[in-house]
Amino acid sequence: MPKLGLTMTEGRVDRWLKREGEKVKKGEEIVEISTDKITNVVEAPADGILAKILVQEGETVPVAAPIGIIAQEGEKLELGSEVKGETKGEEKEEKFIKATPVAKRLAKEHNIDLSLITGTGPGGRITEEDVKRYISEKQIGTLPEKTEKEIALREEQILKKAERVPMDTMRRTISQRMKKSWTEIPHVTENIKVDVTELVNLRENLNKSGEHKFTYTDLIAKACVIALKKNPVLNWSIEGDEIIKNPNINLGIAVALEDGLIVPVVKNAENKSLLELSKEIKELSEKARENKLTPDEITGGTFTITNLGMYEIDSFTPIINPPESAILGVNKIYKEPVVIEDNIVIRHTMKLSLSFDHRLIDGATAAKFLLDLKKILENPVSMLI
Repeated sequence: MPKLGLTMTEGRVDRWLKREGEKVKKGEEIVEISTDKITNVVEAPADGILAKILVQEGETVPVAAPIGIIAQEGEKLELGSEVKGETKGEEKEEKFIKATPVAKRLAKEHNIDLSLITGTGPGGRITEEDVKRYISEKQIGTLPEKTEKEIALREEQILKKAERVPMDTMRRTISQRMKKSWTEIPHVTENIKVDVTELVNLRENLNKSGEHKFTYTDLIAKACVIALKKNPVLNWSIEGDEIIKNPNINLGIAVALEDGLIVPVVKNAENKSLLELSKEIKELSEKARENKLTPDEITGGTFTITNLGMYEIDSFTPIINPPESAILGVNKIYKEPVVIEDNIVIRHTMKLSLSFDHRLIDGATAAKFLLDLKKILENPVSMLI
């Protein structure tokens, strides 16, 4: 299993492009693997024959673990017991019921359904002692096997069992990172309402006057860069007992996918114009939806923006993307009546939700960032200067 990124610890085999016994050439694509939310194609390191597939499709193994063997034609392989495994029939059974060979044989001799026995061995494996204990309890005579099966059948008819499916690589990564973030980082979320009438007008004018079309995410991203320059602590991070003062602003832009979420990163955003930011955000978002992002394009972020406005969300608590210290949630833009100098007028308004790491960022510091961001968005022409 190749290491394709600095943070990669394991990978999952998604699809073998070659079968056992087929010839392969050096540099030829032979297997697809997924890790850390992205899919990569692995090329053959040498000419030869794909003599043995060691890791089946859907299985996950640590980095550097062997997943297959390429041998020269006519070369005889000598595989250890840990590679050979059991027979195909035993492997098929092993997927459903984990039991030692002795336990299986003993259960078969006594006509016992192994699914009725709770294993006490490693990983829930059924041992010989488990089977003997079950036989002993049956001889004492709690319930006949037939009665137990009838009860189990009735329970299954009353309460349908929920389907259990393994997490794919992306969902497992999201699960692990969100759990780590929520349990290790003391989150605080502050919300602020912004009058974005001028922002709406600016976007309409920009999109009318040129071929390139700007999104609200583009404009908010540019505003965030300006606000982060004024409030750099929100761009910093914590590592142990040290504060990492990141010199560059690397903006993560959350992109929703059919089966999860991924955050491509715009590097050195402080050096990019609004047009350059917009083009790069669009390019990375398209690559994300086509599953073509590289490991470098999803790492190194210092501040993330996640936009749920298109889903008509008023306010939410975004979870920080470690090792970052803050994340901005963007909500729906509404038309509503607003009082301005004793007059009621219709304006476009939007709430922004900022979650931050309270170990590093104080409430007042976060509030100042939001106020600066509000001023920029309410006077968006300043972003073009």
